[in-house]
Amino acid sequence: MKHNLLLIATLAILVSCRPNQEKKEQQGLDRQRPTAAQLLLELDTNKDKKIATDEANGPIADHFKNIDVDANGFLTLEELKLSEKNQEERPPRQTETAVDLSNEVDTSVKVVSVNTANFISENILDGIKKQKVELNGIETLCYVFKTNSRATEHEMGPWCPRHIEDGMEAAGIWFKDDKVYDVSGHFIANLNEFYSDEQWKLYREDGSIRVTDTEEGCLAAAKPDVEEKYNNYCVECLPDYFKEQETTFVIPVTPTYLKTPQSFGRGGIGVALNGVKYDPAAPLHAILAAHTIAPLDDHGGHVNPHGGYHYHAVTGSTKKVSQEDIHADLIGYAIDGFAIYSLTDKNGNKPEDLDECGGHFDDIRGYHYHAGEPGKNEIIKCLHGLPGYTEVKE
Repeated sequence: MKHNLLLIATLAILVSCRPNQEKKEQQGLDRQRPTAAQLLLELDTNKDKKIATDEANGPIADHFKNIDVDANGFLTLEELKLSEKNQEERPPRQTETAVDLSNEVDTSVKVVSVNTANFISENILDGIKKQKVELNGIETLCYVFKTNSRATEHEMGPWCPRHIEDGMEAAGIWFKDDKVYDVSGHFIANLNEFYSDEQWKLYREDGSIRVTDTEEGCLAAAKPDVEEKYNNYCVECLPDYFKEQETTFVIPVTPTYLKTPQSFGRGGIGVALNGVKYDPAAPLHAILAAHTIAPLDDHGGHVNPHGGYHYHAVTGSTKKVSQEDIHADLIGYAIDGFAIYSLTDKNGNKPEDLDECGGHFDDIRGYHYHAGEPGKNEIIKCLHGLPGYTEVKE
């Protein structure tokens, strides 16, 4: 397959005049990569509906021969579309910060392969493919699939109440000191006492609550450097703002246990059986510093611009696969391919021998994880397997 529109993302910078592009990408607010038609429009300077070698620049020039299928010295819209299609069918590349983990592999540990039949198939876009991918220096057979990261077995939301007299049914949950709290209007009205800080006041004199109830407000508040005018807001982003987003998951078919735990990157840490992304801990310091809260819904999820709907907590609302013994139910897979199970078993008991990542072994399931308490702000704490990765296409 030809090397091609890996160059698309780079070209967005080369042919654009936006000086703040790098900053926007860091904030997760950059636009979609240019399409084949947009590339033709940008580079076809003489408007003859094709790109000559002297019109090409940057990555298009570097990969000109690979894209020029008929080798006639011109790139047509059809050739650009073919190159675009080939690129979309290829799994995203692992981050450049990947390190060689081949010396960390422990083959003595029992592992169990991912069972794709456990996923809600209707939530997977274009099926699940197997592809060989190099993960941190190790060629690994992976499952590659895409989802819209939208729940189907439960409603998404609500998140923020609209008035300080609203009950807990009007909103979601928040957490502090390992405990979960219902975000009722009363809760919002008493945040100054909750955090022992008189600067908290998310409501107006008439009792209405300041909520980011537009996409503009969502984009301004749901990021680490919250815009000042959205301080003292309840941050709510709706799934429909980002309904076109696609999350690609690259997960080892059979997980590889590593001797040393691995910290999370910036992407997803796993996926629920409904195709919704599990994310690392919510950045509480940045959220609270602006005197904002970004409630989760009762299912442990909320929305942000660079990931759509995702979970920070497991509350028992998503698809489960019951085990034949008393073990906890299967609820998803970590990005390293190890299964994630509910915290308690059928008798309501919690495992007592979990390691630093929230995992342990048994004879049936090999190494696996158990989801943390909802109030912990972490579904699992780290990875003990060779990590795959995610990519969000906006």
